[in-house]
Amino acid sequence: MSYDARPMRTVLAGALAIVALAVAIGLGLRASDWNDELALAPPLAAVAPVIADPHTPRLARRVVLVIIDGLGADEAQLPFLDELGHRGVAATASVPYPTISRPNYVTILTGVPPRDSGVRTNRVRAPVALDSLMDRVRAAGLHVATASDYGMVASLFVHGTPSIMNVEWREAGDRLSPPPPLTWPFDDVRRLATLDTLGPALAELVAGDAAFIPVLVLDVDRAGHAAGVGDEYRAAATAVDQMLRTALAGLDLTRDAVIITADHGHVARGGHGGTEPEVSHVPLVLAGSGIVAGDRPRDARLVDLAPTIAALLGVAAPGHAEGRTLVELLALAPDAAGRRVEADTARSRMIAGAIASSHDGPEAWRLALAVGGALGALVVVLVLRGRGLVVIPKAAPVGALAFATMLAAVAIVARCNISPSSIPSAARVQWLGAISAALAIAVQTIAVCRVIRGRDRLAAANGVALIGLAIVLVAVALVRAWFSPPFIDVPSPFWFVAIPAFDLAAATCGLATAIGLVAAHVAARRGRE
Repeated sequence: MSYDARPMRTVLAGALAIVALAVAIGLGLRASDWNDELALAPPLAAVAPVIADPHTPRLARRVVLVIIDGLGADEAQLPFLDELGHRGVAATASVPYPTISRPNYVTILTGVPPRDSGVRTNRVRAPVALDSLMDRVRAAGLHVATASDYGMVASLFVHGTPSIMNVEWREAGDRLSPPPPLTWPFDDVRRLATLDTLGPALAELVAGDAAFIPVLVLDVDRAGHAAGVGDEYRAAATAVDQMLRTALAGLDLTRDAVIITADHGHVARGGHGGTEPEVSHVPLVLAGSGIVAGDRPRDARLVDLAPTIAALLGVAAPGHAEGRTLVELLALAPDAAGRRVEADTARSRMIAGAIASSHDGPEAWRLALAVGGALGALVVVLVLRGRGLVVIPKAAPVGALAFATMLAAVAIVARCNISPSSIPSAARVQWLGAISAALAIAVQTIAVCRVIRGRDRLAAANGVALIGLAIVLVAVALVRAWFSPPFIDVPSPFWFVAIPAFDLAAATCGLATAIGLVAAHVAARRGRE
């Protein structure tokens, strides 16, 4: 060699460290923004709602809809729910994927599943731009009231703002309202801190003049996340059942109707979000005026509830609803039932043509970029090796060890069932993620230090860093070639977890690579002193 390559090795190490840090920051931020990536401006938002009133008779003076967050069908054998089921209908309903709370609040109240509503996670930034059951009830001149134990359904449907993230709701005791000029399709919104205070508030609403009262109860879901499906979960379900018995005592089931359901269930460990049977089947109990006791629905779905409640109140179904009226459960004359079915069919046909087609494969340019990047990385490595700036040890792939370690950690945390249902609560994920990242960085740093021992320590560190970054970035690029926003279809449960896991693992590897390069530089300088 006719020149001293050591200064250029140092320059290259510095450049690679900067690249590695950029990878760590960029992909770490992208992993944290995964929920926002999944959000979609719904294709139906640009379509005028198909509002066709079939003019069927009103069957119930009021309908109380209770959403018991997190109550799976298998855990719904509760005394009060059983009594209502014996008086009316006890069935199950299927939950659209992803089986997550806010997306399925929207499903229940609009008849639009998460794929088409654009609400796919609990992080909701923009109001729901869809026609809702509340809109139809109020358009008929009837009142809507809602209550929940701290949760908020009303905020999802606020009108007049592009974002709901920083809206400061006006509070008067337990009553809430949006600040002018914002509005929402509710006449009375109440948020209570506990189950004990929710009961009396619900009883007061039942005694009022609201025709439609959607109620959200969160205690069962909180218990499921905290302790899984066990004694604490079942105790919470029993407490909710008892609260409903007392709060709904004022309902006159000869004139009023009640519907009790859930947004999702829980797997044994307490998670949800995937397609497992225990999270995707929920109770459906209907009783009271307009309900034909003893009948069972044909393949009931959550998307069917909004058209069915509309029929009970004698109003048009939400204009974007994709579900059908469960006419087999309603006391409708055959001609009236037929008009509801015809209206549902006509609306479904119009909506089907407005929904965008699925993203069914990789974009060619992304795939070409990933392959080209891999080839380019190989060329760069060969050129730098020829200039004496890098040495490629046989064990150079240890430069991607942190990446592999993080992916293994995700599999371990999920117990090899890669599904949103297997991911713990947010607090535990952050804690476990921090531990896993620290372990992955330590494993890679130790392995790299063992591989680059010798005279050309810095050149070997450069080689290991190049190989590791190339492996990681090509892997991430290939995944993103297949899965990139906008996500018309929600990624499958495996990829729902794997895509942000790849980004997070690559970010961890980038940080480990930067640390390894700094350590190699320090060791090389000490070796020359």
